[in-house]
Amino acid sequence: MGADRPTNLAIMGIGTIGKRHLMAIQAIDTVNVCGVVDISEEAKSYCKNRDIPIFHNLSELKKAQIVNGVVISTPTVMHKKNALSALNLGLDVLIEKPISANISQAEDITELANKKKCMVLVGHQRRFNPVVIKTKEIISENKIGTVVGLSGIWALHKDKEYFTPDWRKKNTAGPVITNLIHDIDYLRLIFGEILEVSSFASNKVNNFEKEDILCVNFKFKSGILGNFLITDSGTSPWAWETGTKENIHLPHLNENNLRIIGTKGSLEFPNLIMWQYKTGGKNWKNELKKVYIECETVDPYISQIKHFDDVICRKVKPITDASEGKQNLKIALSILESARKNCIVKI
Repeated sequence: MGADRPTNLAIMGIGTIGKRHLMAIQAIDTVNVCGVVDISEEAKSYCKNRDIPIFHNLSELKKAQIVNGVVISTPTVMHKKNALSALNLGLDVLIEKPISANISQAEDITELANKKKCMVLVGHQRRFNPVVIKTKEIISENKIGTVVGLSGIWALHKDKEYFTPDWRKKNTAGPVITNLIHDIDYLRLIFGEILEVSSFASNKVNNFEKEDILCVNFKFKSGILGNFLITDSGTSPWAWETGTKENIHLPHLNENNLRIIGTKGSLEFPNLIMWQYKTGGKNWKNELKKVYIECETVDPYISQIKHFDDVICRKVKPITDASEGKQNLKIALSILESARKNCIVKI
């Protein structure tokens, strides 16, 4: 691999997120898609129209192509099987979040990766967004004082077609595992570890196995308290994707869905707006001013693939390795456990 020889990546699963990874790969000169593993007729047609080689399994692909790494973008319940097949072939993997369906599976992936001396990068692409990096900097530099709390909303109404596949109706594909796990990752990065969670959930809209709406309270190691309301069955402008243009299929509404409260000010996120006292202000009797903070705009999926390329070349270690992916999954599963058992769960 080098300037005259691109990194060859295989994609396992060419559904919605697999296509998003493909777009990112095709935007990078030093990375190439060498083939797709998918057995659906839709995938075969999609790849044929784009002259992309498609195979029934990874072993078949590896025999026909030079492969340096694998992007796993199949349903969560297939992550372990797909990851183990790639690792057994000695290939580094980028696994879409969550790393697996349960903790035991995550540990199996980690164990085999260590045995084969392979790298695991879990797809929490928001870590590459300058907004997240800038927010961590603002908090670290104490610009809003000591953070005491935060409150977030993720509320979008997914279309009926989204739930056509049966696996999207299961607990392993609800909005906590599919969407909130991203927020869990950046919250941990910015504010530190989460110690306890308590939550309530309902599936009264669709009556699927998975939750339709859930609200959760967080207790951080630092003493910060927070909450998040998440639903894939409600209409609102408040979601990360509609605020950042990250999902190219959704409208860009430029609204903020998280508020961070400090002793000296507050911050709206992800379109950063800082609220601070005007000169000399110290408490609620004083006026506040609004400060807009500019951030560079990048495609985090492209940044993530570039990072994966560097991981494969052993230039860097994965920014979200298997242990990070496992911890995010553990918190997400603890949230669902809390709702199911109606109790506080210690992480």
